[in-house]
Amino acid sequence: MATAKKPSLADIIKANNKELGARLAAGDAKGMAALYTKSAVLMPPNSKACKGAKAIANFWAGAIAMGIKNASLRTVDLEQHGTTAVERGEATLKGEKGMVLDKAKYVVVWKREGKDWKLHIDIFNSNNPA
Repeated sequence: MATAKKPSLADIIKANNKELGARLAAGDAKGMAALYTKSAVLMPPNSKACKGAKAIANFWAGAIAMGIKNASLRTVDLEQHGTTAVERGEATLKGEKGMVLDKAKYVVVWKREGKDWKLHIDIFNSNNPA
C-alpha cells in the first residue's frame, strides 16, 4: 500500500497563500488574522506596524473596506531554517470586476506552530511609483 507523499514546504506555503486570498475574497478579516502567529507583526507601507491578531484583523478589514477583493500571491524564493522559513514574493491586488489595483512585492517570515506554518512577520510595498 502506497503512503501519501508529504507535501513540500513550497506546497504548504502556496496553499496558505491561496487560503489567505480566499479569506480576503470572502471579506473575512478575522479569518485572515487567524493565519498569522499570535505574536505576528504586519508591516504595511505608509503605516505603523500592526502587532497581534486584533491589529492585523483591523488592517485587513480596512483594506477590504477600501475595495480590495482579491489577492494573488506568487512565491519567488523560499528558504527554510528549521521552524522558520523566509518567502519573497509578488502580489497582485484586485478590486471589483477583477480590476488591478496594485502590484506589489513582499517578504514573509513563516513560523511553524505545532503542525501549521503561519505568517509571523509580513511586510509588503507597492511597485507603483510614489
